[in-house]
Amino acid sequence: MKYRMGNRLKGFWILFLFVSIQTFAQKEIPEASKQLVTDLSNVLSVDQKEQLENKLVAYDDSTSTQIAILLVPSTDGKDPYDYAMDVAKSWKIGQEKKNNGVLIFVATTDRKIRILTGRGIEDRLPDAICKRIINRILKPTFKQGAYYEGLEAATDEMMQRA
Repeated sequence: MKYRMGNRLKGFWILFLFVSIQTFAQKEIPEASKQLVTDLSNVLSVDQKEQLENKLVAYDDSTSTQIAILLVPSTDGKDPYDYAMDVAKSWKIGQEKKNNGVLIFVATTDRKIRILTGRGIEDRLPDAICKRIINRILKPTFKQGAYYEGLEAATDEMMQRA
């Protein structure tokens, strides 16, 4: 009898650990924002968010290409690319038929940056260009704590290319 209880208890703990690990690994993505600039890390001032928002809305209105920015403190261990991809798909950035959305994703505490582009804009903003924007614009300004300046310069560069 003792042996059976041990196996049941062991099975319970294995199941409990599995469910706990799965729950922990699945970091919830933020609910779709009605804004193009979402700063859950609170690194931008209200004025800075508003200026970026106005710029991105005007660009979206004049070109139909939509650039969204999401800043979070951390992905809590989830791969930053997968996290950003989940956000881009869930939020439906860009026009569905044109697939012309861009997501600038920043996990501030994790120090991870990703730029995801839809297929409809990949020819003008290929991965190599996005990598250059990250390495030459975003990383250096973010290291100085100048998040707004980095995002401002990065979006300027993207808009010129797109």
